[in-house]
Amino acid sequence: MRTWAEHIDGAIQSAGSWIAVSAISAILWLVRRIFTNQKQIELLSATLALREDERARDREDLQEVKTDVKELRGDIKTLLIRRGDDAQTHQ
Repeated sequence: MRTWAEHIDGAIQSAGSWIAVSAISAILWLVRRIFTNQKQIELLSATLALREDERARDREDLQEVKTDVKELRGDIKTLLIRRGDDAQTHQ
């Protein structure tokens, strides 16, 4: 038969083992979580950089469209002026 001291000693060893296993598990979880967060941060940074590149291209494209619209306005004004001059010449 085991004595009370042996039972207590076994319980303490068992509790100590569980605490050690829990601590190791917690540390491994924390390390995994940190690396996962680091990967997410890297992915978000890469996504942000891609979006910034797209915005820069969009700004360039918009500037080209504005330039084209200005040229078209000038061409239309020129055509309307010529048309007006032609109409006056024919009268």
